[in-house]
Amino acid sequence: MTTDLHSMSNTSQPVFIGNRTMWLTWAVGFFLIASILGVIMRSFHIWDVPGLDYRNILHAHSHLALLGWGYTVLLVGIVFSLNFQPKSQIALKWLFGASVFANLGMLVSFPFQGYGPISIGFSTLHVLITYGFAWIILPVLSQNRQKTGVRMIRMAMVFQLLSTLGLWALGPIISSLGRMHELYFMSIQWFLHFQLNGWFVLGVLGLLILHFEQKGVTLPLTRFKLGFAALTVVLTYALAVTWAEPSPWAFRVNSVAVVLQLIAYSWIFRLLLPCKNQLVGISRLLLGLALASLVVKALLQALLVIPAVAVMSYTIRMYVIGFLHLVLLGVMTLGLSAFALAKGWLPVSRLSLTGWYLLIAGFVLTELLLFLQGTMIWAQHGFIPDYHLWLFLASNLFPVSLGIHFYSLLREKSTSEYPLNPIHTHSNRIKIHTMKKSLLWSAGILGILLTACGGGTDQSATSTDASSEPVATEAAAPDPKGIGEIKSVDLGTGVDAALAETGKAIVDMKCTACHQLNDKRLVGPGFQGITNRRRPEWILNMITNVDVMLEQDPTAQKLLEECLTRMPNQNITQADARGILEFMRKNDEEKAGERDAASK
Repeated sequence: MTTDLHSMSNTSQPVFIGNRTMWLTWAVGFFLIASILGVIMRSFHIWDVPGLDYRNILHAHSHLALLGWGYTVLLVGIVFSLNFQPKSQIALKWLFGASVFANLGMLVSFPFQGYGPISIGFSTLHVLITYGFAWIILPVLSQNRQKTGVRMIRMAMVFQLLSTLGLWALGPIISSLGRMHELYFMSIQWFLHFQLNGWFVLGVLGLLILHFEQKGVTLPLTRFKLGFAALTVVLTYALAVTWAEPSPWAFRVNSVAVVLQLIAYSWIFRLLLPCKNQLVGISRLLLGLALASLVVKALLQALLVIPAVAVMSYTIRMYVIGFLHLVLLGVMTLGLSAFALAKGWLPVSRLSLTGWYLLIAGFVLTELLLFLQGTMIWAQHGFIPDYHLWLFLASNLFPVSLGIHFYSLLREKSTSEYPLNPIHTHSNRIKIHTMKKSLLWSAGILGILLTACGGGTDQSATSTDASSEPVATEAAAPDPKGIGEIKSVDLGTGVDAALAETGKAIVDMKCTACHQLNDKRLVGPGFQGITNRRRPEWILNMITNVDVMLEQDPTAQKLLEECLTRMPNQNITQADARGILEFMRKNDEEKAGERDAASK
């Protein structure tokens, strides 16, 4: 098969692959729906959301953001920057259609069942489709390795394939070791790490470099430097290992890796920064923000050489979310948007400019709120007044801006894609009309599912369902006091207000990102009623001896299976844990009208 690399013009594209604008519209449509799901997640912190399960919405949001938006738009950039034989183009077109089908399946299944047979089936289908894309694209990239951008894209696709090994490992791990084993969480982090730091970051940077190379700019990056960058992606996985099993060697490896990564990013940054002057208007601004996000990402990771900062980075949830958004929204979304605008693939109008400014505002405001609140929690200064409300309002800028871009893409006339062929023009109008109906049907189905999830009950949203009733959990645990050094607790005759206030400060700092003070489940169960369901010794052992509890205590293991998120070991002292318990007692007295029922 003979292939060559060429710079696509603004009005030409491979005929057999399909309409580029159509695939971009699908990607933005999935991004729009993911942003709406994100806003719904923010609302859980403000209002009671009946009939919805936070975890299911989270899974739908993350899969559509990663696969529906991130993977699709990055693949569009790669495919339409290369030249393929007609047979390969037809195969790519079918693969694009299959990936849309898989994403639609995840859209309508995850909100309803979370991780279940249907949603896992569609997720698995998407993984298999990625192999099909790689089978066609990698040989083309291998034959054109003289350009830095092509080599970097090729390296990114290798990391994308490598990331899927973590998904295939989950089945054997669950069947042989269970969901509580460290390897289960390490496998999930394997997938996320190589997706974000390998596939997305290097893929976007490779596309940007390739674009400028196709414009005649020489951007040399030696094979040694590219290999060096790839090595840092592998080594920084050590931090993900510490999330599941903190160990000194993992911290040391990560400390070396983040310093090496800072060096590798500096090479790429110096390569791309002068090219920013070749862009104009909004594309130049977006590229500048993407490069700035890359610098911030590298600097934040460089701080992880300090062990206390490394622990803080994954125990304070605001930092985790802020970092994920920094990569997905800052580096990837803004970088790919600058690339697509520079290519002339996206419409530019007064309306679309408004959309870009709203997107930038939403990104900057939410990042500032997340990192500022995380820092205040770390400094034990409590919460920003109305923090969750401000974060909810800032998050609403995303669906508004993406709605504008989605509408702008739908208005794009298909004649701009095939100006010389009326047959293609008519055909693509029909396809775009069909796509409009498909996305509208998808949004309608999602709305129905979000309304219907949970049926007429609220069991999925609360932590007081049948699985957490005192009789069931007590029967499952051989020792209601749990496993650890705490064997007895003197609760006294009432609530110690000063001790409870001390505990509240710790809860604000380390707990409220995953637990609410009511009976609704967020990432973990709500705190309301916990002293009526669990013995005080069990609560304190769960706080101070979390790793052993998750490995050996049946009650803790059952909660982990329900929540699918391992509670981190935050090295809380027994004295601080006692303050947390006292605050829980006060919270139960105020909200449940009763406390300490489990110890009576």
